[in-house]
Parts: sequence; C-alpha cells; structure tokens
Amino acid sequence: MKRLAKYLGITATALALTVFAGAEDTPRNSAASSGQVVAASAELQHVLDAKTAKQGDTVTAKLSQTVHLNGTELPKNTLLIGRVDSVQASENKSTSKVVLTFDQAKLANGQQVAIKATLIGVYPAGALLTFPNLSPDMQIAQQPSGAHGFGLTSNATESNSGTLSANGANVRLSTGTELQFAVSPATASASTSTGN
Repeated sequence: MKRLAKYLGITATALALTVFAGAEDTPRNSAASSGQVVAASAELQHVLDAKTAKQGDTVTAKLSQTVHLNGTELPKNTLLIGRVDSVQASENKSTSKVVLTFDQAKLANGQQVAIKATLIGVYPAGALLTFPNLSPDMQIAQQPSGAHGFGLTSNATESNSGTLSANGANVRLSTGTELQFAVSPATASASTSTGN
C-alpha cells in the first residue's frame, strides 16, 4: 500500500510538471473550437522497452475517449498507430532514448486517417489525467528525474511525436500505460506515409 501511495505521489509530480511545461496562453481545448489541436488520451497496447525495441517497430495505443478533429470523428477505442523512429538502449547505466511517431488513426471499419500526434504526457495505467492548455506550437521539455524516472521532449512543430528518455536505465512502458497527446490534422508535409 505504501508503494502505491508513493507511486501515486510520483504520478502527481509528473502530471504537475507536464501541465506546467505545456501551459500556454490559449483557451482550454476540450471542444477544439478551432479544430487545430485536440487533447486525447490513449492506452498503450503492448510493452515498449528500449532494451528490445527496434527502429521501425509498430507502436499502438487505443483512444480512451472520442476525439473530434476538423469534422472527423475518431471514436473511443480507435487505434493510434505509430512507430519507433530510433532507439538507444542503456549501456553501463547510460541514458536510454526512444523516439516515437504516431501519425495514423485506424477506425473500427479499417479506415485510416492521417494525424499529427504530439506526446504531452506518459502516466501509469489508471492515472487520473488533467489536460493542459494546448497550442499548435507547444513544446514539452521534461528532463529525466528520480521522481518519476522518464524524461519527455516533444515539439508540435517537429515531425516526430516525442522522445522518451531515462537516466541509467532503459525506458520501459507497460501495457496499459496512459499516453497523453495533442492531436491535430496531418499537414501536407507530415501526411506523407512511409507505409510502416
């Protein structure tokens, strides 16, 4: 029980850091009136470990709620499909890194929709999420720390979704890990798919 309480405290710290890092002067985007950037959470569908992951591996996460994106509805349980762009395992207690790109949403009928998804938070399964204010050019720069173990660097203007890092250990996300995203329609430059 003490371990759970400590873990929840760590999660709260991570959430506070992410909210602080992502806060902008734009209105809260729960309705996404502009249709440019929408907050979304999704559950990782498998383990992601820097020790075993390889460049090009597919990464999937299932939306936890319906997302409305410029007239397109991505219903709850839609799969966000991404890939590992690069991975560096920890050797001799060095820093590990995993660079991810989520750029497709796969609907229940099999239709795929091109998206731009920027990682804005990573939390244990079942965490209560609060979304920060979003903007089309938001950036997250959270360094790895002893409090929660992972660093997250992301920039909505970059082509990838974000970089996870850990000091002295491998980045390892369990099945069910909550991923928090800022999702927008794919731009012409970001919508070209390599077919991964």
